Amino acid sequence: MLVLIEGRQMSNRISITGSALERNKKHQEIAEKYNLTLDQIINLSLGDNLFIPPSLIQELVVKNIESIDPRNSYPTDYYTFLDEISRFIGVENQSLYPGLTHNQLVQRALSTITKPEDNVILINPDKDIFSNIIQSQKLKINKVSLLDNFELDVNAILEQIEVCSAKAIIFTSPHYPTANQFQENDVLTLAKETKIPIIIDESYVEFGKYSLVNQVKFFDNLVIVRSFSKAWGLGSLSCAYLVADSKIVNLLKDKYFIEEIPPIHAIATKHILQSPYKFVELINTFNLEKRRVQDQLKMLSGLKVFKSDTNFLFIRYKKDIKELYEQLCSKGIIVQTFDETNEFKDYNHFFVATLGDSKINDKLVLAVIEALEALS
Repeated sequence: MLVLIEGRQMSNRISITGSALERNKKHQEIAEKYNLTLDQIINLSLGDNLFIPPSLIQELVVKNIESIDPRNSYPTDYYTFLDEISRFIGVENQSLYPGLTHNQLVQRALSTITKPEDNVILINPDKDIFSNIIQSQKLKINKVSLLDNFELDVNAILEQIEVCSAKAIIFTSPHYPTANQFQENDVLTLAKETKIPIIIDESYVEFGKYSLVNQVKFFDNLVIVRSFSKAWGLGSLSCAYLVADSKIVNLLKDKYFIEEIPPIHAIATKHILQSPYKFVELINTFNLEKRRVQDQLKMLSGLKVFKSDTNFLFIRYKKDIKELYEQLCSKGIIVQTFDETNEFKDYNHFFVATLGDSKINDKLVLAVIEALEALS
């Protein structure tokens, strides 16, 4: 079992490293193609936090590194760490399981509650990583499309559960890539009407209207995954946690270690949880800035900007997105586009742009205006 666990962790690290290399390669190709320097390129395709000042995190990290005696093998009390998360979100410790990333926790939850050849339901569209996780677990994928307004098709999901005897459902809410948070009543209806586990990735929940962590005590089939990477700005120093019924949490603890979180990740997170007010203020300021950018882009002909409960915008362009994408690249702006593998209607008309501070956002708006003028 230990070899298997270590093998999966190594596979995850290789995947992350490969993605980083691909991003660097893309940056280099765009720089060469459009005669740009690498520092002129802003990658807005990743959903990362681009609004919390790096200096704030750097100061926090330096301060906490200085508090660690590197000779100490265990500088972090993981039980105290869990206590801080428990206090912050208002759930009992026995309902908490920590991890390094939200994707890791989704994978672990899925592997704990399913066995090979089981059917799992995905929402279409959603994160590509979910399909990769399901395939790596030798599970079968069953997709149910969102409604035209990008809300959950509850009836279709319940019907598909019956048809394929599904053993789990996975989706993001607030949702990637459509940026909306699903109606709370729809999610709770699913939890009421089916007994199978519903794994919900709430990575962007701080930008949304509600969290379901407090519903776990009423529904033993809700599994909520949250992270400190998106809203809190920790990124590469982030960690994540899962909230679920104590029976599921105990199964996870029996199967996986919790002491694998690097000490600096846990200590930095504890520091934020003990005084989150500065970060909450920055998140609130960002939401105001997001509305400003939305209002500016909505005035541009040829674009439809959808409501956003995340730190990115989901935008529809009236034409095929390829030419607009290239125009934006020529100005050093990389956005996320979609291809036929995403399998949702008019995928080739949509793009996602992550927002940041006002300086980054102004560059995005100007680039879009200039790109639309060049294509008119």
